Amino acid sequence: MMNISICRALSLVGLIASFLISTAYAQNSDDDTASLYLAKACAGCHGVDGRSPVKPYYPKVAGQNEAYLYNQLRDLKNGSRSNSQSNIMKGIMTAVSDEEMRAIAAWLAKQ
Repeated sequence: MMNISICRALSLVGLIASFLISTAYAQNSDDDTASLYLAKACAGCHGVDGRSPVKPYYPKVAGQNEAYLYNQLRDLKNGSRSNSQSNIMKGIMTAVSDEEMRAIAAWLAKQ
């Protein structure tokens, strides 16, 4: 009887610890990605929050679908998307890896 209670208690402690660790990791990961967004100069046009572009013709990117954002970044980088701002974005995207594009898209989608 005592063993079952100890096992349950240890399982509960492990579950709580896992939750706390994953929550802390997610917060650090979000902070890191926010820093990445700033470091890659995204905020210079789209605003620090992704919702406050500096020019009315720059898109609000925060809150968009993650897959959509990633696809747009990828297409801008490889040149398959062309619009009035594509030359600016293509230049910026040369310094952004695929992994970074995915992280930025995921972060923006949660904003």
